[in-house]
Amino acid sequence: MRAAIERIQMTGSDDLHIKFQCPKCGHELAQSIANLKLSGQMRCKGCGVGINIDTNRLANAADEILHAMDKVPPEITIKFFR
Repeated sequence: MRAAIERIQMTGSDDLHIKFQCPKCGHELAQSIANLKLSGQMRCKGCGVGINIDTNRLANAADEILHAMDKVPPEITIKFFR
């Protein structure tokens, strides 16, 4: 399952929204990590299948992504030469 993480605020992974497709029907799903932590699962609005999510692993991965993004320089200079 591929998932996309969207940065909402810089306050941590709980404020991030994860977007992915239902593994059964392909319906687009989105939920904040904070909401997922409350229940650890969600139900697809397309087909009704229950989806369990390892929220600790997801939050740790999101924190690592945020930390890596903070290291990206605001500008990158490219110089051409012959």
